[in-house]
Amino acid sequence: MNIFFAVNDTYAEQLCVSIVSVLENNKDENFHFFVLSRDFSLKSKQQVEKLKKKYKNWEISYICPDENLFKNLKLNIPYITIETYFRYVIADIAPKLDKVLYLDADLAVNGSLKNLWNIPLEGFYAAGVRDLCIEKEGHKAKIGFKEDDLYVNAGVLLLNLKKIREDNMVQKLFENTENLTGKIKYQDQDVINITFKNKIKEIDSIYNFTSENVRAERPKRKDAVVIHYTGQKKPWMKECRNKLKNVWQKYNKLNQEIQNKKIKRWFIVYDKDTGGKK
Repeated sequence: MNIFFAVNDTYAEQLCVSIVSVLENNKDENFHFFVLSRDFSLKSKQQVEKLKKKYKNWEISYICPDENLFKNLKLNIPYITIETYFRYVIADIAPKLDKVLYLDADLAVNGSLKNLWNIPLEGFYAAGVRDLCIEKEGHKAKIGFKEDDLYVNAGVLLLNLKKIREDNMVQKLFENTENLTGKIKYQDQDVINITFKNKIKEIDSIYNFTSENVRAERPKRKDAVVIHYTGQKKPWMKECRNKLKNVWQKYNKLNQEIQNKKIKRWFIVYDKDTGGKK
């Protein structure tokens, strides 16, 4: 499975936790992680590399997209950085891949990703989960969507890169972002939904169980595969009241154990009298 993240250097620990959660629950799969970042430091890369002490079924690549591509794209949500737009160019920077899974780093995977990965995408640009928060606040009408039109949360997207390239949708994402400046609220998420409208496949909320889903779909909490801690109050903050914050904290604890684990050093001692090993 090919999984993309887009983060800045301040999110190194959260990225590690997300990767740990993926690997801990998918030990029979092989993964190639791609990290899109403009400032991911050597120290942060070393943190990620430590995860190989415990897990062997993965590799990772770091990619710094051309920042000039994004210089005209505006940000209007204070706690979200320019990296949020980096998902636009995945189809171009991974020309040999036809399908990838994009994940935000403020989430924890708590089950197998196999069924999500195997969802067919023929005729669709992406697959995603309906955004209950957007439904609740009536935002869709403001961007020209009807009440029953699908609007997904962009923090978990199974992307059909082949079709995105065939239809030149990367350029369309950039064009729409610039043309809609001042008319949209949720930046790239609005643009992705507008640009891919009617070509996004709706999937079960267990694959992007946001903070709103935790509140609204209590019976499904135990089945959530991807728990996405949306909003400003994250599970690594004391003020977080998310009922599933313990899931993130579980994988954070596991990550901390890996980060702090001392490498065992084994010594072979030879008996000088017998020439044998001791």
